[in-house]
Amino acid sequence: MNELKHGSPVVEKTAHLLEAIADARTGISLASLVEQLGVPRSTVYRILNSLSAHGLVARVNGGSIYELGPKFIELARRISPGADKALLVEAARPLLTAAAEKISESFKLAAPEGDEMMTIFAAPSPGDYSLFIKVGGRSRKHVGAGGKLALAFSDYSEVEAYCAPGLEARTPYTITDPEALKEALTEIRRNGYAEDNQESNLGVRAVATPVFDGSGQLVATISVPFIGEAMPDRARSIRREALDCAALLTKAIDGRHPLSK
Repeated sequence: MNELKHGSPVVEKTAHLLEAIADARTGISLASLVEQLGVPRSTVYRILNSLSAHGLVARVNGGSIYELGPKFIELARRISPGADKALLVEAARPLLTAAAEKISESFKLAAPEGDEMMTIFAAPSPGDYSLFIKVGGRSRKHVGAGGKLALAFSDYSEVEAYCAPGLEARTPYTITDPEALKEALTEIRRNGYAEDNQESNLGVRAVATPVFDGSGQLVATISVPFIGEAMPDRARSIRREALDCAALLTKAIDGRHPLSK
């Protein structure tokens, strides 16, 4: 472990220790840190105790394995607006990957960005054929399941402002009448999920479910796009998995449904 010529040895050791903990996705033991950093056990132990006191390091389930603490989440949120999305993706990655493998469909995580939805993560289907989902892709909210879901959980004034300039069609199935869209949004909010019936791309359908933060605000949507029309049992299976996945992600980020008591 190299130290800066004019730096603080303690700070350098602490920085390397935090990097080691961050790199160990499932946590790391005191013994492994000592071996990896080449620093005396007593020194590593004292640093860990100090970091733990400030919430920067925590013991996994109170055991002997260390991971980054909750204070890092608070600090990350102060860096930039994109920090929350990075944390959201990290929490979503294992959930969406497992769901994609379970039902052999691709899963997409998107976040609202003004009048658009931006794809921030995609878990491809493990099957031989799957839809390509472009991370970073954007689309207007009224043309897809996730976007309609975001509008459904927005304030009425926001929906009015969105509709004011007019609603462009992506396909012949896109809802372009503001009143028809508002009726659809009411049903979506009541159902708790949204569907895309070839409204964004011909031949492609999708189901989207909401992810909420601690204040009950929609911060992302989980979509499952698929080609063709699924049989009733298959459609129910896709919808159920998408709903379960969104509920798990909401819980993982300490969120709550706005309609829950």
